[in-house]
Amino acid sequence: MKHIQLIKRLATGFIAAAFILPLVACQPNDQAMKDFFEKNPEVLQAQIEKVLKEKGIRGKPRQKSLAERMKNPIKVGLNNAYTMGPDDAPITIIEFSDFQCPFCSRVIPTMKKLVKDYNGKVRFAFRHHPLSFHKNAMSAAKASLAAGEQGKFWEMHDKLFENQRQLTDPNIEKLAKDLKLDIAKFKKAWKSNKYDAQIQKDIQFARSNGASGTPAFFVNGVYMKGAQPYASFKQLIDKLLEQKKKS
Repeated sequence: MKHIQLIKRLATGFIAAAFILPLVACQPNDQAMKDFFEKNPEVLQAQIEKVLKEKGIRGKPRQKSLAERMKNPIKVGLNNAYTMGPDDAPITIIEFSDFQCPFCSRVIPTMKKLVKDYNGKVRFAFRHHPLSFHKNAMSAAKASLAAGEQGKFWEMHDKLFENQRQLTDPNIEKLAKDLKLDIAKFKKAWKSNKYDAQIQKDIQFARSNGASGTPAFFVNGVYMKGAQPYASFKQLIDKLLEQKKKS
């Protein structure tokens, strides 16, 4: 999602004429651009790099290699996050996520598959990072925690991602009814400020540790950026498990 914000800042003058309009069609509006680039992130990344190079703008600092990140893991707590997988699993994957982020929804099957395939060796935890430009993300985050109080965090988690383009309050309330929650109890918790401190702590931790966008992952403290493919997580998990065998 942050790439879309960057392209909006860059998309003036010759930049818009040079590549945005031909890619999306004539006179695209913001939503058309957003939809296109969400479905084609590799095109967006290539165009950003091209424009930065043409304009002589230095790119972001090189991301540390996997080996470097493994040498200096970041201490990450759960902060009351909901988890799937055993508490004593040797590998803990902590995600910082946003219910309106399409990249976050893409990685759900990967997380569930890792927990299943590693059969007791992987625990997955969900922490919140509702981005400010997603107007319904904060409400959705609080809704998931309110559902969690009735034992249905993961059910609401899945429903919110399945309906991430329709996360208005009436639609979220309908999801709660579909899950057969106690609606009065749900709404009281959802609309309160009882989750604010937890969510803000998640946001601040993510930002202060280089995870300004979503999704972001810490695998036993090793940072992984974005909706990485299954193979990337597997590579890191296997290395971490091998480390544990040797220690």
